[in-house]
Amino acid sequence: MATTSDTTPSKRYGSVIKLKPECYAKYKELHAKVWPEVLDRLTKSNIRNYSIYFHKETGLLFAYLEYIGKNFEADWQAIADDPKTKEWWKINCPLQEPFNWTDPKPLYEGGKGDWFTPMEELFHDGHSAVKFL
Repeated sequence: MATTSDTTPSKRYGSVIKLKPECYAKYKELHAKVWPEVLDRLTKSNIRNYSIYFHKETGLLFAYLEYIGKNFEADWQAIADDPKTKEWWKINCPLQEPFNWTDPKPLYEGGKGDWFTPMEELFHDGHSAVKFL
């Protein structure tokens, strides 16, 4: 696991996936109470400010996170290898429809690829950062 300070400059990631229409209520309920072990693993893997937004008209989930570590692939692999995260994904993945998943195995069974499709950042105004209370 990479270790770093919360003051290390971060890299921002945005990604998108479809939520099955009939699964909105369940997905929202699950994410109102994300398991502490899953959140702890994200923190240990240098993920900060992880947010998921839902667009009702298109059924899209937009995920945003900031990464403050030095080796994203290794830190993400630690997340993917975590037993509690795999259990969480096993519940959540069937609620989603990935755009470009080609692995025959689902994410929670060790499938490889981008479950959430990465997005290109086109703009960021970082010169006037907000300090949260």
